[in-house]
Amino acid sequence: MSLSSAFGVLLSVHSRTMTLTRPGGVSVPIKATPSNYFRNLAGPEEVTFEGKEFVISKVVLDASGFTLPIKKGDRLVDTEMGSHTVQEIREMFDVGASIMGYRIRTN
Repeated sequence: MSLSSAFGVLLSVHSRTMTLTRPGGVSVPIKATPSNYFRNLAGPEEVTFEGKEFVISKVVLDASGFTLPIKKGDRLVDTEMGSHTVQEIREMFDVGASIMGYRIRTN
């Protein structure tokens, strides 16, 4: 099994159906996996920054028809967890440096 295949299997075990939306554009249903990392960071003068993080497979995004790349301002909408605005996108690389997924941080 390749690293990319193992990555897909791992994400499918813990994924949720969400809607990925580009403002003024397309909305598509996708499978996204919530990360165990949630941001509740203390900043200057005890300001708190809150956010959630999700992992999305490139295979899932390619199959959805969503226009890549994912951009800051796109939204992930979940029926239970609500709406999350994308603030940061990090590529996740396979052996050989091909992109196999994206780590999405939201506010």
